[in-house]
Amino acid sequence: MKKHPSLWLLVILIILTIVRFIVASSLYLSPDEAYYWVWSRALDYSYYDHPPMIALWIKTGCLLWGNTELGVRFLGSVAAFVGSFFVYFAVKDFNRHHSDSRQKAIIAVLLLNATLTVGVGGIIVTPDTPLLFFICIMLWACGRLLYTKSVQYWWVIGASAGLALLSKYTALLMIAALGLWCLFTKEGRGYLKTKELWGGAILAGFIFSPVIIWNSQHQWISFFKQGGRAGDWNPNRALQFLSELLGGQIGLSTPVIFICFCIGLFYLTRAVWQRKCNSGSYLLWLMVVLPVFVFIQHAIGDRVQANWVGLLYPVLVVIAGLYVTKWLKTAIVVGFSIVSLVYIQAIFAIVPLPAKKDMLLKQLGGWQSFAQSVNAAVPVDCVIISDNYGLASELRFYLPDRQIMAIGNRWQYFSLPSSNLTEGYFIRRQRAKELSFLTVGKNDYFVSPLNPLGYAPRGNVARIQKGSIAQAYELYLVNLSPDLIIKRESKFLPY
Repeated sequence: MKKHPSLWLLVILIILTIVRFIVASSLYLSPDEAYYWVWSRALDYSYYDHPPMIALWIKTGCLLWGNTELGVRFLGSVAAFVGSFFVYFAVKDFNRHHSDSRQKAIIAVLLLNATLTVGVGGIIVTPDTPLLFFICIMLWACGRLLYTKSVQYWWVIGASAGLALLSKYTALLMIAALGLWCLFTKEGRGYLKTKELWGGAILAGFIFSPVIIWNSQHQWISFFKQGGRAGDWNPNRALQFLSELLGGQIGLSTPVIFICFCIGLFYLTRAVWQRKCNSGSYLLWLMVVLPVFVFIQHAIGDRVQANWVGLLYPVLVVIAGLYVTKWLKTAIVVGFSIVSLVYIQAIFAIVPLPAKKDMLLKQLGGWQSFAQSVNAAVPVDCVIISDNYGLASELRFYLPDRQIMAIGNRWQYFSLPSSNLTEGYFIRRQRAKELSFLTVGKNDYFVSPLNPLGYAPRGNVARIQKGSIAQAYELYLVNLSPDLIIKRESKFLPY
């Protein structure tokens, strides 16, 4: 008896999820993941860098699996699994009037999971992880609205839009695209007369309101930090930034899938130009073109991080599923092959790479053994101090019984206990030149010359994985007497 294609898709997604759980539990946390885990230990309405959703996700996972790598990453793998079904049904709705809608939906789901954005995002959690999940729900709700004409789906669109904004501010680009669709299409203008659309908009604003409240109490710092980039202007480096943007997308989507994205977008753009597309296809086009225009504009002034564009991938796989007929199977095979190689390299490091070029080693290598080396080098009654948020967060995660102090302006926006100890060991990345006094960056953090041995390193530790040194560090004994002046905010990190 022949198996139903959708059943095979379910089996593939279950296997993928199990593999992601295994990989997620086998890799040490990246510095950013450890930093977001610290957020989950001090829940708030928002944070200096991003809205609070990632902290809530990590908190939920850790309640289920404890303060472990799997606990931190658990919901990322679950979101990749569940979000795939929203994409599946979105494609069916956007292609409802064609007999091959199921096949196109399966192709779109496999394309999405074969990208590095989802393949790695399913195991390494960042604010992009919940963002993509809620974009998938929003996309599905838009498809349902267009196919069923039921205005009740505006409530789902509003809720998913608000939750996406609660994950990352770039969700605003998708919401703006939806707003333009409502203004520029006859069908969209008809919905502007419904109370459900405005009710959904109010619901989105209500869900996002904690972030507004928090920013109003903290000098709007998060809005200024993220929104302040929009005014950057550096055309002399535009070619470099644009090439980096292009290269990043080829890498994160994987090369053949990127070609499929471009082909699908080309055919959709031609249909829009020739006015041969329906309002649903026009909505998909706006959801890609508007963000792309913003990212290109930003690249003229500053670097666009490759992961920023990831929110477009659920829409792009829908477009590819609808408009691309060739290269799809090759794209899926090549994509999954690349993702598999990344998983294998991350766990086993079978390909010897120079330490300076091995990004997996730099981000994930040797954190637990490194933390134990620091623990052995620093007396138990001394606090461990760092001005690098990622390093401090890693030590906090892997040294649950030690006091960890973090220094930096960002920490003044966290509700954490301030420091009052008398002595500690400052850890920093090893520099080529030994300093006789402690200067970090442009600021002298410790300006009290009370250490009788001077500020020469008191020890060295290295972060090593499988014989490769990811990073070397220096330890300094610093006197935290009442005469000491610390020029930046210092807080203890909770476990």
